[in-house]
Amino acid sequence: MFERFSAQARGVVVDAVAGSGPVTPMELLTALLTSDRGIATEVLTESGVSLDTIRRAGSGTRDAGSNNLDDDAEILKSIGIDLDAVRESLEQSFGEGVLDETPVPDGVDTSRKGRFGFPRSRFEKDSKKVLELSLREALAHKDNRIGAEHILLGILRVADGPTRQALETQVTMSVIRERLEAKMNRAA
Repeated sequence: MFERFSAQARGVVVDAVAGSGPVTPMELLTALLTSDRGIATEVLTESGVSLDTIRRAGSGTRDAGSNNLDDDAEILKSIGIDLDAVRESLEQSFGEGVLDETPVPDGVDTSRKGRFGFPRSRFEKDSKKVLELSLREALAHKDNRIGAEHILLGILRVADGPTRQALETQVTMSVIRERLEAKMNRAA
C-alpha cells in the first residue's frame, strides 16, 4: 500500500527519517519546508512558517523515546509503507545497492545503523500519530492518495510545544487548517 503515498508525502517521510535523531512532528514539519511540497509548503509559507521560525522554536531538542527500529517498520507498514518495496523501488530508479552501507564519518553514532545503510531515526509517539492521522485525513477528504497536505493536517492535529510555537508565528493553527482545506477543495 506504499502506493497510497504521493511522491511528495514519501519525500516528507524520507527527509524526516534521514536525520540522526528521533523523528518528531517538528522534523516532519521541517521536511515540508525543505523542498516544495505543493499546497502544504505554500500554505505554511503564506502563514509565516519558515525554516527560521522552526529553528527559533527549538527544533534541535529531541527525546530519544523508547521506540525501536522494528516498531518504526511496523508503524510505517500499518499506514501502507512497505520498507522492502521502498528499497526495491529505489534500486530500480537509482541502481542496485544504492542503499548499501557506506563508510560512516568519525564521531557519528552508528548504534542505530539501519537496514538501509545510514543511521536511521526513530519515530516518536507523536510523529507516528501524525502519519496515522494523515491516512485518516486522506480518507475523510475522499482522496485516494496520502499527500503532503494530509501530513500537514496530521501535524496540525497533534502539534504542541515547539511545533505549535513554530506554526503559530503569525496565525493560529485553525487559520492554517482553514487555508489548507480551502486550497485542497479548490484543487479537487
